[in-house]
Amino acid sequence: MMRARARLDSKGRLVIPKRLREAVGLKEGDEVIITVRGASLVITRAYDPFERLEELLGDLTFDRSLRRVAEEEALREVERAGKSSN
Repeated sequence: MMRARARLDSKGRLVIPKRLREAVGLKEGDEVIITVRGASLVITRAYDPFERLEELLGDLTFDRSLRRVAEEEALREVERAGKSSN
């Protein structure tokens, strides 16, 4: 388990140390979800459902109705992933 100590600035901002960002692949512009779990804050990456869909389906081509079904399933998967991190 990687750990790092950080300090909040006067506006409540926190810088995630570079080695931790690199370890999980976070980069500038990425969104995260911050969850309160007891007395702890848990930070998880917020996934773009369309990026996830592209990862899952790659270069697969199909008709519009099938694409809609696949997009809806990708959104459900993202929601399940978000709930499981809570």
